[in-house]
Amino acid sequence: MTEPTPSPSAQDLALLDQVIRNVTRARRLLREDAEDFAQSVHVRLVERDYHVFRQFAGRSSLRTYLTIVVHRMLLDWQNHMYGKWQPSVLAVRLGPFAVDLERMICRDRFSVDEAVEGLRVVPGAPSVDELHRLAACVSHRTRRRRVSDDVLAQQHAVEFEDPVIAREAIAREMRAHRVLAGALRQLPADDRELIVQRFRDRQTVQSLARALQADPKSLYRRFDRMFTTLRKGLEQQGITSATAADMLAG
Repeated sequence: MTEPTPSPSAQDLALLDQVIRNVTRARRLLREDAEDFAQSVHVRLVERDYHVFRQFAGRSSLRTYLTIVVHRMLLDWQNHMYGKWQPSVLAVRLGPFAVDLERMICRDRFSVDEAVEGLRVVPGAPSVDELHRLAACVSHRTRRRRVSDDVLAQQHAVEFEDPVIAREAIAREMRAHRVLAGALRQLPADDRELIVQRFRDRQTVQSLARALQADPKSLYRRFDRMFTTLRKGLEQQGITSATAADMLAG
């Protein structure tokens, strides 16, 4: 008759939880990811009747052994959740240390300094300055980020900009500017100067009146006459007064 397999003790399970926390903290997992991963570890070990404890041969401490086991499980979990990590063409061309730096910074969320510090002690590693140079080359890759369904639901879809419509809008704007420039040239030089100061230089009618030592009311009436002349000329060319006002204000 086969003897029942002993279950891990409460101390063993507490050590496992501590190891999981240490590994997820070292790999910079977000809190939600760390919780999901910890749950997946326990589910997987329960399904296999905590076989990892039975396989422990005592060649190292149980903590070290569990750390290696959990780290491998984390790699499997990340590959399952995000797909297997593929280094960029640039990182591959720069060599294995560039690949490791890219993975640590862009996937595992290490800072550049932490990634460099972790690799500088690896046998055959280049100098710290060279590691920083490699990190600068590969650290711009977009980091993968998980978001909830609620966050995705709140995102607005990016509208597609039809290039034909965009070209037509640019052409209309350019024509409007040409028409406005032509209409301004029909005004007397001193009126054109007032238009420039009012709209381009953002001066108020009151400040212009003080500078000209003119009556503000008469200056308002002068602007009204200029705008009437401009509006008629623009409308004859199919340009609305609102469009003209936007162009002047810009």
